[in-house]
Amino acid sequence: MKRLLVLSILLLTYNANAQKLSLAAGAGGSVNGQPSGNMVYVGDQTLLNYAITSRMTYTTQSNWQYGVAVHMHETATKSSKSYPGFPNRHLIIDSVGGDGKKLVYAKNTVAATVVLNRNFNLGTKTSAYLGIAGGWGFARNNSLYYRENESYKAADGGDGFCYGGQIGIVQGLAPKVNFFFDVSFRMYNFAYDAGAPTVRPPEDIEYSIWALPITVGLSFDLYEKSKSSTNTFNKRTRKYN
Repeated sequence: MKRLLVLSILLLTYNANAQKLSLAAGAGGSVNGQPSGNMVYVGDQTLLNYAITSRMTYTTQSNWQYGVAVHMHETATKSSKSYPGFPNRHLIIDSVGGDGKKLVYAKNTVAATVVLNRNFNLGTKTSAYLGIAGGWGFARNNSLYYRENESYKAADGGDGFCYGGQIGIVQGLAPKVNFFFDVSFRMYNFAYDAGAPTVRPPEDIEYSIWALPITVGLSFDLYEKSKSSTNTFNKRTRKYN
């Protein structure tokens, strides 16, 4: 019985897949850790922040999947500890943290990565994927404008190598239209000269921070070559693949 179960799983997993090029976009939420390095203000409470994503991938007949993925989300936490304030050009920050408001490290944290996934067919309309990612990340922040729920906003800037992985499931809804659920892990390594007034003497900011964007959305198959065309010939007697 166990052998039959294992055999059925293997046949299901490695079933040949149609070659296709897909474009996907979605939105959801993200959580992140605390920054490590010389970031002055460090929180101790996790927040749920916004997240959006888009990706373009090509799935091979042997069920490998590669392409590019872009995530954008906020990196922010809260701090139960109160830090001394600082002058921020036209703003006077009395204190940071300890007030139930957010510490925003980047309102827009962007990861542009190359992804490599292993695709698993779970049925005729359902598949799952698991893979790795690596690329470049950068952070943008308007530190001169504070919302009512913000206690601190880091200086604008920061970029560096980012890496991680992703796991997800894709469910067919209609011909060439699919629903997806994606969980991605991204580790950022940011470095920049912020000119932050809180750092005396001035020094470059360097910190690492992880984020876990979870998104849902739709994917569209832009091109697809069915496995039934394997080893067939066109009118000019040339193989399709």
